Amino acid sequence: MPRRIFIWAAIVSLCLDQISKVLAYGMLTEHVSYRLIGNLVRLSLTTNSQGLFGMSYGPPVIYFILPVLGIGLVLYFALRTRDKWLTIAYGLVLGGAVGNLVDRVRLAGRVIDFIDIGVRGWRWYTFNLADLWVVVGVILLLFREFFGPRAKPQSTTDRPAPDGLKDETVKSVESADGTGQ
Repeated sequence: MPRRIFIWAAIVSLCLDQISKVLAYGMLTEHVSYRLIGNLVRLSLTTNSQGLFGMSYGPPVIYFILPVLGIGLVLYFALRTRDKWLTIAYGLVLGGAVGNLVDRVRLAGRVIDFIDIGVRGWRWYTFNLADLWVVVGVILLLFREFFGPRAKPQSTTDRPAPDGLKDETVKSVESADGTGQ
């Protein structure tokens, strides 16, 4: 079941990203802002040759290498977990990474960005749904890591002692205390 959830999360996030980019590219004019929710959320078509939120990581080839490595890591971890929330998170990250990689291959190293948010004079970097999926997926992963259920560590009393060692271990601990033999 978790594997199916992972696949669906990846497919849905990838499809929504690619459909939104096709619509944005076909309906918006580059570098012209269209208010969606006042000045808070605007649609503004642009292409970006940098990384997530306009960050620069180095030469252009790195923008192909990092997503491929990231996709490999996501697949490695996603296919080993049985946790439903982790599989959803990994699926979102995979869908976003593949979505932007598809753009980079299709658009000679660039991605389509069109979501512009901000308040008054402060604006965030223009981004796309692939960026959003990656961020939401990472937030889910972090939330699950810090606040999710923990596996109970097995105490030493729960583990059976190897044959013949239990009595000797108890005696050596008692002797070290100075209370034993």
